[in-house]
Amino acid sequence: MSTKAKNSNLQDELTRRGRDVWLAGLGALATVEEEGTKAFNSLVERGKGFEEKGRKQIEDAISKASKQRDEALSDVERAGEEAREYIFNTVDRALDRFGVATRSEVDKLTKQVSNLNDKVDKLTKTLRDGTKTKKKA
Repeated sequence: MSTKAKNSNLQDELTRRGRDVWLAGLGALATVEEEGTKAFNSLVERGKGFEEKGRKQIEDAISKASKQRDEALSDVERAGEEAREYIFNTVDRALDRFGVATRSEVDKLTKQVSNLNDKVDKLTKTLRDGTKTKKKA
């Protein structure tokens, strides 16, 4: 084989090998792009799941805290009502020992006095009307 033929074969071989390297590079790029897209999509899906899980945990924590708050408020209200009742009973017993009228007794007496005032006013009016009638006659 001549030198020219050897050079031509070598040049063809180098061209073919160069093209193979070029195609291998393009194949690597296509693989990276394809796998990168798959990896990206996989990461997005995992992120969605993680976000949903985190959101659910936060909602559960808020719900639990609200329930505990409501229970605590209920306990405070119940304790306040019990303390109020205890204080009123203690004060009522003390007032009763000293002979002081309770609020309900004062309210009852006030109503009775008001009724008596109404009856006295009616009686007074009746007596005046009766006196005026006798004077005219």
